[in-house]
Amino acid sequence: MPESIVIGTRGSKLALAQAEKVKGILEKKGFETELKIIKTSGDIKRDRPLHEFRGIGAFVREIDLALKRGEIDIAVHSLKDVPTERVEGTVIAAVLERESPCDAFITKDGKRFEELESSSVIGTSSLRRRAMVLKLRKDLKIENLRGNVDTRLRKLNEGMYDGIFLAEAGLIRLGWDKKLKYQRLDPKIFVPSANQGIIAIATRENEKELVSFMNHEKTYREAMLERAVISELGIGCAIPAGIYAESEGRKIRLVCEILKENGEITARIDEKLDRDYSQSDVKEILREVIS
Repeated sequence: MPESIVIGTRGSKLALAQAEKVKGILEKKGFETELKIIKTSGDIKRDRPLHEFRGIGAFVREIDLALKRGEIDIAVHSLKDVPTERVEGTVIAAVLERESPCDAFITKDGKRFEELESSSVIGTSSLRRRAMVLKLRKDLKIENLRGNVDTRLRKLNEGMYDGIFLAEAGLIRLGWDKKLKYQRLDPKIFVPSANQGIIAIATRENEKELVSFMNHEKTYREAMLERAVISELGIGCAIPAGIYAESEGRKIRLVCEILKENGEITARIDEKLDRDYSQSDVKEILREVIS
């Protein structure tokens, strides 16, 4: 086991905050660490909507390829950005405890989502968020918005949009949850992306033990259920879908909503599985959607 660990990460403030969190855990265990910033397709091609990067892992692939080549020892990702098909030879070896799965809605004047005037302009590049908005408020206008957290907030404050969305977990990691006024959206209604709010650590296949001590079992169980749903349905960011799992005692509640781009719900599942679910249990719950 190496004494010094090179951590691969994107260079955004949020990605670095996530990598620093993992770095701190490793250093408490006595490891020397080094951060290596790697630019990804999603960072370089900022003019393209995220759903156009279907299947390639816009914020992930280049980092995982560096991991495979041995240029870094571990990779830190937002798990929601990680495709279910991994770069060969790499694995998700651990996840940290989920901070919040929820979407945060922010307006310049502090209005809540339901208080917005008709024809208010909402900024988002996410097909899921676009569809969720139209599910609830077909009278709102939606325009594309990409960029890091700073960029999105600046454009909101400049009046380009009446409201924007950010993941609440990102606000928490950047320390802005106490500084900004925002509305936390109910994950059972405004269903989040699968794995939203979860930091993942990837390693090479034979080196999982390097970070396995960090793994949060409850979060891992929920995350893998959400990913099993993605895999069974064969969907990615090109199809508007919210997928959320939440442990309730010995059960896990699964909420899954698949929508059309106009906000029409094509399928909704709200079921409970045993905590020790199998892939066949997932298939059974999804049988009506798959058929």
